[in-house]
Amino acid sequence: MRLSEFCITNYRNIINSGWIKATDVTAIVGQNEAGKSNLFEALYCLHSYVDTRYNPDEDWPVDDWKGKKNADGKPVAQAYFEFGTGEAEALFEFAAEKQTDDEGNELQAAIDEPPDGLRLFARRSYGHRTGFYLHDQQGNVIPAVDLKLSNEKVSEWAVEHVPRFVLIQDYEFSGAQVELNELKSRLDAAGGRSHELSVDDQTILIVLDLAEIDLDDFVEKGGTAEGRTLRQFDKRAASAYLTQQFQKLWKQKKVKFDIDVDGPTLNIFAEDEAIGFPVRLNRRSTGFRWYVSFAWKFTHASEGDFENCTLLLEEPGIHLHYSGQRDLLGVFEDLSSTNTVMYTTHLSSMVDQANPERVRIIETDANHHLQVTHGVVSSQSAPMAVIESALGLTPDLSGMLGNRKVLIVEGGTDALILSKLSGLLAKSDKVGLSDQIYLWPAQTSTKAPMYAAFAVGQRWDAGVLLDTDDAGHQARAKIKDMNLKAYADETGHEFRVLMLGEAAGVKKTDVAIEDLFPDEWFLDCVNRAYGLALKLEDLPEDGSTLIAKRVEIALKQRQGRDLKKKDVLTEMLRDFDGWTKISDLPEGTAANAERLFKKVNAAFGVES
Repeated sequence: MRLSEFCITNYRNIINSGWIKATDVTAIVGQNEAGKSNLFEALYCLHSYVDTRYNPDEDWPVDDWKGKKNADGKPVAQAYFEFGTGEAEALFEFAAEKQTDDEGNELQAAIDEPPDGLRLFARRSYGHRTGFYLHDQQGNVIPAVDLKLSNEKVSEWAVEHVPRFVLIQDYEFSGAQVELNELKSRLDAAGGRSHELSVDDQTILIVLDLAEIDLDDFVEKGGTAEGRTLRQFDKRAASAYLTQQFQKLWKQKKVKFDIDVDGPTLNIFAEDEAIGFPVRLNRRSTGFRWYVSFAWKFTHASEGDFENCTLLLEEPGIHLHYSGQRDLLGVFEDLSSTNTVMYTTHLSSMVDQANPERVRIIETDANHHLQVTHGVVSSQSAPMAVIESALGLTPDLSGMLGNRKVLIVEGGTDALILSKLSGLLAKSDKVGLSDQIYLWPAQTSTKAPMYAAFAVGQRWDAGVLLDTDDAGHQARAKIKDMNLKAYADETGHEFRVLMLGEAAGVKKTDVAIEDLFPDEWFLDCVNRAYGLALKLEDLPEDGSTLIAKRVEIALKQRQGRDLKKKDVLTEMLRDFDGWTKISDLPEGTAANAERLFKKVNAAFGVES
């Protein structure tokens, strides 16, 4: 099953988040104290793998404190889950109401076919456990009895099959030595509620559970020679298993773990294969220790299968090097085939430019309540600073762009589209834009020469990609008039001017970024954006082959309206969300994009 959307209400600074759509990998972007943690903590309680619950004394919104007395029964987390192949049928088979004849003999249950669009709805409120219900696509309740199902059996099936939420938010796991007898005392004092212990203690308990080690038994074995020998086998088996699980997620280097117990004292050692010497885990970097905690908690929650979970990760790359952050995004991509991954970040390097549709921006309103924006556009400067930084628009560009090959494009839309296409091509082992080339969007083609001059002045290894239209030709002429290429040559830094139509091999007189796609597809996006039914034959022939220009003229003639590409981009991004492989792209798009990226890579002298 997959989490498809969720809503949080009545929780700390969240009065009503609105319905938030989840993708296989979702990045929650926002400034500190905006409410990202609150969002995850509230959602986690919906179906956590460690029993947790809401506490109105701490969790009810402070600016509605009088309402706390009526908190019981008020919803906090609500979510929809989509059934995977065969899952709805499995639910119906499990939950079918038993039928008996007149003599009380059980008959074979008559199992209905699940209706189209059936979804599983989950809700948790203050003072109550999570309830599971069946809804249609419009959010209407479908009573289980109407489907000849048992309410109790539906809930029983849901508890077992709805993906468990795994929340990783702390970096406190030190891996320092632990006295097992003292750990047992703390656990007993908490009444066995491990989630009330420290992160260190929780993680050690997870390690012991994964290793199938009983605390009392392990300590008792240390009292005899035979027991200590048996304990050695337990430790080695556990160490090998934890090493194997960690290696599935950590791509930086090969590491081997060793659980060591001397009497009641437990230590965990980590040994790099290249060095060959064990080091206590608390001596390793914070980022490494976070990764260890993540790997082992995920192993525990998924029972070692790394599947059927919804991962909620807070600032996962904050202690990792840039290469580690990129590796982590790759791990998320791999895990997303069998899990839903959601993470918060304020790091531009943790925003995947190839998938802008995955971004959700957290804002705060005038009353400091959380609100959510889908996509990469926000009216507030703080969250947008992350997106701008990801696109290279930083106050001091030299640090981000100066050490890279920089390709200036005409705008943010161009950068988003090219990044998406490049990501899809690379995922299918086709040629995408080289990782060495950074897209830097100018605001318009008329400003591209200024960006070009800045890049040359900073002695960057740079180039510009211009539309093959009047504005693009004018920008190229201006760059030529400024003699930028000659200046770049003098300083030993090359500058390239690429025209989109020629580079992509698109057989049109005029070519803009949307002309990488079939005209029919772009027109369909326009029709959806404006509620129209325009056909290609309705578009005028004005001497230009630019689909956007032809649409703009038709729109002006028929409705007196201007074409706003931002409106069309919204519809384009909706389609982007469903594209997971190049065969999903409109016909001819992949070939156009691959030709373009090959040409750009070659211009910068990098291998495709």
